[in-house]
Amino acid sequence: MSAAPETLEAVLADIIRRWTGAVKDRHSALHTPVVSSVIDGCPASRIMVLRAATADGTAFRFHTDARSPKAHAISNGAPVSLLGYDAQARVQLIVRGKGRVETESAATDAAWQASALSSRRCYLAAHAPGTEVDDAISGLPDHLLARAPTADESEAGRANFAILQIEASELEWLLLTSCGNKRAVFHYVNEKWQGQWITP
Repeated sequence: MSAAPETLEAVLADIIRRWTGAVKDRHSALHTPVVSSVIDGCPASRIMVLRAATADGTAFRFHTDARSPKAHAISNGAPVSLLGYDAQARVQLIVRGKGRVETESAATDAAWQASALSSRRCYLAAHAPGTEVDDAISGLPDHLLARAPTADESEAGRANFAILQIEASELEWLLLTSCGNKRAVFHYVNEKWQGQWITP
């Protein structure tokens, strides 16, 4: 395990390095963080794949089904948080901010075009996520259960595809050690991260 950051500037750099590195690293513990929101007045959490994180730590992107309850609940401006934990480094990261779901935008189109055909298959389910059914089914068409769709076949899923953009307003870092934990929080104020050490 590398040496722990000793300044707030180093902690912020560590946070951003971990999140941006996790986008491409499928083995990173932060590649699939817990994304939490509120649905019908109740807390709701789920694991999602991190698709993008900006180099300044202010924005994060995920893919989602536009028909899902979370997409409707988050819509435009609802509070959202991310939670990731790297067990090897013993570092917990939290992001708090506002979510925005986009179905028709240049960013959504670009994300769709960059998606693998096997990933596009998820959006070809006949029913919206959460729909009650009589049996345990994937919802996918029978002919696609064992293979990815062709590019032409996948296009039917574009109408169900959306991106979840999270605009971060707060970043939190917690390091667990046997010699005493360390914790810091950063708030985005005037287009700048302002950090503060806090009690673990």
